[in-house]
Amino acid sequence: MASRGFIELLRLADLAKARKTGRKGGQGYDWRGVVFEIAGQRLVAPMGEVSEVLIMPEYTSMPLVQPWMIGIANVRGRLLPLTDLAQFLRITSQNKPISQRKVIVIDHSTIFSGLVVDQVLGIEHFTRSQYRAETIGNRSPFAPYNHGKFFKDQQEWFIFMPSLLAQDQRYIDAAIS
Repeated sequence: MASRGFIELLRLADLAKARKTGRKGGQGYDWRGVVFEIAGQRLVAPMGEVSEVLIMPEYTSMPLVQPWMIGIANVRGRLLPLTDLAQFLRITSQNKPISQRKVIVIDHSTIFSGLVVDQVLGIEHFTRSQYRAETIGNRSPFAPYNHGKFFKDQQEWFIFMPSLLAQDQRYIDAAIS
């Protein structure tokens, strides 16, 4: 449980919410995701693409990297590069101090990275019938990493795919040339 700390707490909170509302712990749902917010945009990332969620760890700045590369942290013996996702996408984040933000850890193929976001709101469940193959819009900075949306409770839940971010050459090449 220690390695998946915050994700496990989110799962337990969701289970408690399910019991309170009478929902049977995820039965009837086809898709689960971690809901997060960045620059006022609420997004949901697939549970299978989020390794864990952390509070902002202590980190060391790195020289000769892009300004969106915050630094590197030691997380249980592994070096975790930390990326300010808002700065990478060239959008204005909420005015929260960096120490109060959350880190979504992605461990995809050869990419082990921490995406610093404004906040993580929990886990959300969706059914196949709630999925729409509609994108967020070409002008959105999230468009290259979007894979449709869910429509639930009169809200649009746009899907953010960390695996698409991990394939972006601009993200992979964080060094200043």
